[in-house]
Amino acid sequence: MAKQEEINVLCIWQPNDRLCEYLKNGLKEYPEVNLIVPYDTNEETFIEFVKQYDPQIIMGWRPTKQLLEEAKNLKLFINPGAGVQHLTPLFQEITKQREIVLVNGHGNAYFTAQHTVALLLALTNKILLHDSWMRQGFWRRGDTHAASLPLRDRTIGLLGYGAVNQNVHKFLSSFDVDFAVLRRDWDKQTTILPTPVEKYTFNKLLSIQYFFNVRVLPQFF
Repeated sequence: MAKQEEINVLCIWQPNDRLCEYLKNGLKEYPEVNLIVPYDTNEETFIEFVKQYDPQIIMGWRPTKQLLEEAKNLKLFINPGAGVQHLTPLFQEITKQREIVLVNGHGNAYFTAQHTVALLLALTNKILLHDSWMRQGFWRRGDTHAASLPLRDRTIGLLGYGAVNQNVHKFLSSFDVDFAVLRRDWDKQTTILPTPVEKYTFNKLLSIQYFFNVRVLPQFF
């Protein structure tokens, strides 16, 4: 049986010890995969490691054009975070000459969703105002001062249904709210939704917008 070709995976950041152990344990079934972690996060060090190990895969954030050009054997770039919009122009330029797959890893999708829900609750419960008053010594100022807005019986709109909003949907599903969700292609939804939703596509949204902006609103002017 022919020996499998080694695959070098270079990190262009320094994952902590716990994450390194997690990655190494996950790769135990793939002895041909070598996880390479540099000793510092200087650009010069990254380029040095690229020249030394000629990685097929790079993981990290915000690679420079020089780094990608030096990685002659690069086939896959994994962005561990949520969203690759900031990388799209660079990879569009680089991939004019060769093929590199850019992957959105959604590594921080859970935490981004948690932060989204935290901001929503801070807004509806007027947390900043009450915190400011408490710091001034006012424990409670009465219902006429920044009363909370209950989420119950409201509709939550999710523009897009990627990894972040899927978690937001799950986190908010116990608040007795309805959900209206915009997704480009609902046929790709293979998992069971946390709650029933009003499904929208871009075409449906445009139809509604046309109806209200063009057909209905002029009648009231």
